[in-house]
Amino acid sequence: MTTAVNLVAIKSRKLLGQLTYRKAPLSKVQRRLVGRYALEPEIDLRDFTCRSVIDWISLRLWLGRETQHQWLQRDFEDALGGKSFIEALHKRPGGVSNLFEVRVQEPDLVEIRRLCRKLYGKYDLHAPPIVSQIEISVDFTPRTPDDVARAKLFTVLTRHFQPSRDVMKSRRDHPRFTFGTGAEDTVGVIGRPRAASGEIDHFLISPATDRQPFVDACYYVGAKEADIRWRIMDKVIDRQNKAAATSLILDDKMKRVRIEVTLDRPEIARLGVKFLDDLSLLPISKLQAKAFTFVLPTFRNPAHMSRNVRTAMQVSRDRQRAEKFLNAGVIGLKAMDGALDRQMKALRGKSLGDLAKRGLRLKAPTRAGAGSSGTFVSYEVMNERVGVALRHLGERVAAAFSVPDRDL
Repeated sequence: MTTAVNLVAIKSRKLLGQLTYRKAPLSKVQRRLVGRYALEPEIDLRDFTCRSVIDWISLRLWLGRETQHQWLQRDFEDALGGKSFIEALHKRPGGVSNLFEVRVQEPDLVEIRRLCRKLYGKYDLHAPPIVSQIEISVDFTPRTPDDVARAKLFTVLTRHFQPSRDVMKSRRDHPRFTFGTGAEDTVGVIGRPRAASGEIDHFLISPATDRQPFVDACYYVGAKEADIRWRIMDKVIDRQNKAAATSLILDDKMKRVRIEVTLDRPEIARLGVKFLDDLSLLPISKLQAKAFTFVLPTFRNPAHMSRNVRTAMQVSRDRQRAEKFLNAGVIGLKAMDGALDRQMKALRGKSLGDLAKRGLRLKAPTRAGAGSSGTFVSYEVMNERVGVALRHLGERVAAAFSVPDRDL
């Protein structure tokens, strides 16, 4: 079996090439990984710049007096130079409210702090602005513009990204990709017919019905209403307004691959952030662990195994695991491993009683990756690049809050 992923673009209906993989030896061999190798993508991350930004931030403002949203909109437009999305919550007759949700795109935190200081005087805020939502991205831009390079990087991100929570419990959380506006243009990565009900382990184990994401599609993990959710895309347009059917087409030098995380209030609180000023102490390492972690899958090395029927079965199973990974990434492979483990436990449970009646015992299995990390290892090169980008973002955010209030 070729250890590679085809780079298929649905919109241009082109095959751009392949992302190939190599078998990488494990330098730090833990007991759970003895006799295994990792599959590592053949891509040089030094060919890309890596930068992290805050895409947008939503603030909840509790005013000391009621007003209509258009007056608050004018305050934001005058201060920030463009319109922000503003929603009045718990509106009263006349469309007035003292509670508003405001979303600012590409926020300049110094200017937002300056504006909030003015709002304190004008509206007598009852509390500091609360961070209710935030979206943070990590962008990879080829140093030399290249469609194939971006396609490979998109494939790397979709195959190696590991979410910080179980996204397989709920079908709405499952990884999926979309390449249009119709319902038929959204496809689940881990195959399961819509009519299927009940036990899904068969579909988790089999790669036959999986769908590989197109390299020009948007890849999603997490339900739209989830407290933490992700999107990976080849970003070739910006400032898209679907309602107005407008967008800015990026030139080749600006085209980039992006992974973004959207955090709602519960997840933001877990990072220790409540008010706007709390962003100055945003724990970057905690953010990376929560939102931007990448791993490599590992497989048994036949050269380190005895030649017998059991080895042949394990090697055959690992070929199927590799196919699942190439199709559905580490999310799909982890789901497959979980289903196989449940299958094994069920078979052992049925056998134990019969063997006990015969005075026999079943030898305990020696399975690799029984812990929380499973059979995965850190994708260190990727995690290091992302970590540096997030640290630089943290430094820029801290600098924005280092400006004294008197200078705002």
